[in-house]
Amino acid sequence: MSPESSSAQQAHLSLVARPGIAIRLLDGALSEIDRGTAELSATLPLGLYLVEWSSAGQQTQSMVRLDGKEQSVQVHFDPSGDNASASSTPATADRLALLDAVNGSIRPSERAYESSIVLIVSADADAKDYVLDLELRLYDREDVAMRANRDDAPNLELGTGERALCYRVRPGRYHIGYRSIGGEQLGQSVPALAGRQTLVFLTVSRTKLISAEGDEFHEEESAGIDPSRTTIVTVRGDEKDYRVRERVRLAGLMLFDLTNATNSLTNDVVEVLDDPKTDPLLRLYGALVAVSAFERASALPVSDDRRDTALIRLDEAWMARLRKWIADPAQPGLPTDALAAIWRAQRVGSDTFDVRAWSKLPSRIEAPPMLECSWRWAIEESITRPDAVRGTAVMAATARSSGGNLPWLCWEIAAAKARFVPANARADDLAALVLQVADKVAALVEPDALSRTLANGLDALSPDLKATALRAMQLVAPETKEVSVEAISDLAVALGLPSRLLQKRLVRTSAALDTAGIALASTKEDASGREVSKAPVVEAPGLSRRIQFPKDLQKGRFGGKAAKRGFTVTATFEETTSKNWLKVHFVVEGPGRDGDEVQFHRHDSFRPQMVKKKLRSKVARMTVTVWGGFTLGVWIPAHGIELELDLAEMRGAPHIIRER
Repeated sequence: MSPESSSAQQAHLSLVARPGIAIRLLDGALSEIDRGTAELSATLPLGLYLVEWSSAGQQTQSMVRLDGKEQSVQVHFDPSGDNASASSTPATADRLALLDAVNGSIRPSERAYESSIVLIVSADADAKDYVLDLELRLYDREDVAMRANRDDAPNLELGTGERALCYRVRPGRYHIGYRSIGGEQLGQSVPALAGRQTLVFLTVSRTKLISAEGDEFHEEESAGIDPSRTTIVTVRGDEKDYRVRERVRLAGLMLFDLTNATNSLTNDVVEVLDDPKTDPLLRLYGALVAVSAFERASALPVSDDRRDTALIRLDEAWMARLRKWIADPAQPGLPTDALAAIWRAQRVGSDTFDVRAWSKLPSRIEAPPMLECSWRWAIEESITRPDAVRGTAVMAATARSSGGNLPWLCWEIAAAKARFVPANARADDLAALVLQVADKVAALVEPDALSRTLANGLDALSPDLKATALRAMQLVAPETKEVSVEAISDLAVALGLPSRLLQKRLVRTSAALDTAGIALASTKEDASGREVSKAPVVEAPGLSRRIQFPKDLQKGRFGGKAAKRGFTVTATFEETTSKNWLKVHFVVEGPGRDGDEVQFHRHDSFRPQMVKKKLRSKVARMTVTVWGGFTLGVWIPAHGIELELDLAEMRGAPHIIRER
């Protein structure tokens, strides 16, 4: 369907939509001609064209034919009007109907210090059967699952493939947990603001996953929530449907910007965000888009006589606007993205950004932010101020397992099972540690045999340690004596690790490289030039078996029995000073010789995941501090013994172990 034009005749096409709606114009061959927001104009050869209207994560398409009968053609698109369903795809119409139903059922908070969180789930046409099986929960600050209140939305009528959970809560920072489309149980921060209702729109989709078992691959179908399609806004509870629709559309547009490094802050959008009555979460999204745009050396729009998207620098006027868009970070419930945005704005506009607009600026982030860009800015701040990001289990889980869900920051819930333990090093040792790691990698690498030495020296490292080692080597040039703060910040952002976690990773990588160097030195070549190791590595056979439970990797992979041929694995529990953490003491006993190796294969949230111990008087012991239950796999190479212990199935196991 290429444009049909037998001559040079042209026509003017004008595309008009409501503020915040993205417009994309394509020719008949589906090649992009232009894109914009709210309004787009072009003079084109006669022919057939496709227009894509995007808003709130939904897309509608229109076909336009320029046939020469009119010199100027104007097309309007307004999905919030009375004819919305006529101009929308069925999926969009269903989403709008669900949005209207939810908005009609919620009520304003009776007290200023109250709030509510409503989780709204809808499914793609082929995923409606999975809506009730998502393990969807809301967790409080203590990681305790909360109960939904069915009376909070008594008038809410849901269709097939739709679900809503309503929680009456106090203002604060919460997080949700759910099974994602990739099969993981993910966590994601959700705010609750005083006197407002938080609406969280989640979408269920289906996909196919490839899993490995030994040398074979299997294709499995998976269904769950697609994090990239989530939208979160807040409402008072008394707005008209069309206003809430508009809010969701604008939020979707700005979340698209944060995902795709675009900038849709046209004057009409800015005018909405300048209104102090606008949703504070929406204004925060706008601030993040603005800071991101400046960070990319982009600019921000002002009006002129030509078009509505002329650009200027992020000057004092824009800094003043950002201070208005970012609410007080100390406000109960406001996501920590606000503080991260302030830190970044301070760095990029130190001469024009005045933080005195806030009476009391928090000194550190206590909970994960909502969006990945904010997490990156918090990491950068932590390099110069290590206390900027609190070292908690959930922060460690975020650093270990976040990524790939732009624009949102999601982490694996199970990654928080292992307690964070700081590294035994000083906070100002980062530069020295980076140099140390780079030097050790360089010592393993022979310039004339780079691939061979990397394979032998670094393949023994776990993927995260290997990535750290290689990035450090790339960061530090030969003969470098100092590493700049900017370089360390780049390393931290690339690895997704705040200062204290980066420090710990570097310490572990340095120790692992020492071991790799010893192993490489113990390798020799036979007469044919083939390398022979003096101490071959014996890998647990369970690791090559198919993962049956993505949230508990070792379950079902080590034989499923806690006792075999005289060997047993047992566990006892001990309380700690925190009600959310327990110590677990594992003991392996059996008729082995002193010095026999025992491998403890733990949950993947532990670093390292596998710990080696030696039998002493026929016993090997290991102790861990945990937030929840998991399955331990045990491998005793000298005897070919596999053992498996699921803590949650133990009789009398504490509720922290059984329910998390």
